[in-house]
Amino acid sequence: MSAAPPSAPAAAIVLEDVSYTYPGAERPVLRGVSLEIPQGQCVVVTGASGCGKTTLTRLINGLVPHVYAGEVAGCVMVEGTEVAAWTPDELGVRVGSVFQNPRSQFVNLDVASEIAFGCENLGLPRDEIVARVHEAARALGIADLLDRGIEELSGGQKQAVAIASAFAMEPTVFVLDEPTASLDVPSMKRLAEVVAALKAAGKTVVVSEHRLWWLADVADRVVLMEDGAVAGDWTAADFAALPAARRAAAGVRAWTVAEMEGEGRPAAAVPAGAVPADAPAPEAPRLQAEGLTVAFRRRPPVLDGLDLSLEPGRVLGIVGRNGAGKTTLLRCLAGLTRERAGAVAVDGAPVAARRRPGLVHLVMQEPGYQLFADSARAELHRESDEVADAMLAAFGLAACAERHPLALSGGERQRLAVAAGLAQGARVLVLDEPTSGLDRANMERVAAVLRRAAADGVAVALVTHDYEFLCTVCDEAAEVEGGRIQARYPLDDAGLARVRARFGL
Repeated sequence: MSAAPPSAPAAAIVLEDVSYTYPGAERPVLRGVSLEIPQGQCVVVTGASGCGKTTLTRLINGLVPHVYAGEVAGCVMVEGTEVAAWTPDELGVRVGSVFQNPRSQFVNLDVASEIAFGCENLGLPRDEIVARVHEAARALGIADLLDRGIEELSGGQKQAVAIASAFAMEPTVFVLDEPTASLDVPSMKRLAEVVAALKAAGKTVVVSEHRLWWLADVADRVVLMEDGAVAGDWTAADFAALPAARRAAAGVRAWTVAEMEGEGRPAAAVPAGAVPADAPAPEAPRLQAEGLTVAFRRRPPVLDGLDLSLEPGRVLGIVGRNGAGKTTLLRCLAGLTRERAGAVAVDGAPVAARRRPGLVHLVMQEPGYQLFADSARAELHRESDEVADAMLAAFGLAACAERHPLALSGGERQRLAVAAGLAQGARVLVLDEPTSGLDRANMERVAAVLRRAAADGVAVALVTHDYEFLCTVCDEAAEVEGGRIQARYPLDDAGLARVRARFGL
C-alpha cells in the first residue's frame, strides 16, 4: 500500500471575506479580504499608502477589535480560533507585534528591562527570562545595548529593541508593521536572518512593508493590497518575475538593488534635475559648521570636531551606521541640541543654537512631535489658503487639508512636515529618514519637491538608510563615523559603488 501524501501545514492565520470600517469613517478601509497563511510561511503585504496594510495587521494581532472598535464583517482566525474570542493577554502570547514607531510600545527606561517586560508578564522564572533576554539581544545584534537607556538609542536601535522584545516572548505568529523604517542596511539584513530563523522554527511571519529588497530571499508570498482589497497574491518567485513596470504601476518599490539604481536614473547616474557631479560648488555655502562637538553626560562625544558645509542647489545624503550620530548632527544644525564646542554659520553669519530654528528646519523621524496646528492647512500658517492648498496638492495632501495632523498616516505626517519647513521660508532643510512610511509614489513626490527646493536655492541634507531614495534624489553622499565626516563624494557610478559597499549591499 502506498504511503499517504504528507499533509499540508495547518493554517496559522485565516481571513474570510473580511471588511472593516473605522469608527466615524464613511467607507470601509478593508473590503472582502480573504487570505489563508499556512504555519511557517513568511508573507509580505505591500501596496500604496492607505491601501489597508496596517489595518490588516491590526486584525491579525487583535488591535481590531480590542483597541480599535469600528465595524468588522467576516471572520479572522489565529490558530483556529477567532481573534475576537481571545483576550488581549491570550492573543499577546500567540502573536508578537512590532510597530513602525517603536516608542509607542516601550514601557521601560532601559533596554534589558524592555526586552524582559513581556516575559515577566508571562510569569516565567527569572533564569529563563535572563536567558531569553540575552538570546533575543544576540539574535538582533544588540547585546552591547543591554545596559543602555532607551532614550539614548538611535531610531534604528529602538526598532531593534522592539523586535527583540517580541522575539523574547516566543510567539507562534509575528506581525511586523514596516519594521525597517529606521533600520540601517546591516540591521535590515540581520532582521532578514531573524525572519529566516523564525520560519525554520515553524513560526509564521506577516510583514507589512514598503521597502522590499531585504525580503527577496526570505519571503514565501507577496500580497498586494489596493484600495482595501487583495489585488494580487503571488509566490515570491512569481512576484520577482513580474515586469518592473507592472510593480511600479501598483506603487510598489524596488525588489532588487539593481532596480533601485536603474529605474528613473539617467545615463549620467545622477538624479533627474540634479546639479552635475563635476559642476563647481557655489562659492558661499548656505550653511557652514566647524568643529562641532556634542556629548551626553559622561559618555564619549557623539560628534567630535565635525566640519560640514551645505551648498544651495544640492541635496546631500548623510549615511552611516545606526548610532553613528547622524540624528544628533541634524538636531545640532537645527539648534535643538546645543554643541559643546564649534560654530554654525548661515549665509556667512554665525548663528547661536537658539536662533537656528526657522533658518534651519528639521523634519524629524517622528514628525508627529513637530506638528501642532488643528489642521494640515493650518500647519502652513505663513501662507495664504490658496498657496497653502497648492503646497498641499504638491505633496499629495489636498484631501487632508482639514484633517488634524495627528489623524494622518505616518507617511502623510512626514510629507506635511516637509511642506511646513518650506512654508516657513527655511534656507536650510535637514531631514531625518524622510521616507519612513512612504510608498513609491510618495517617495518620488518628496524627491521631486526636495529637488525643486534645491533649485530655488535651499540647501538640503538628509539622513537616510534608504538606498532607493538616495539614488533618486541626492547629488552627493557624506559618511559619518567616529563623530566626524570621514568622506564626501558625488553620486556618480563610483560614488554609488562606494555607498553600496558602505551600506553592505
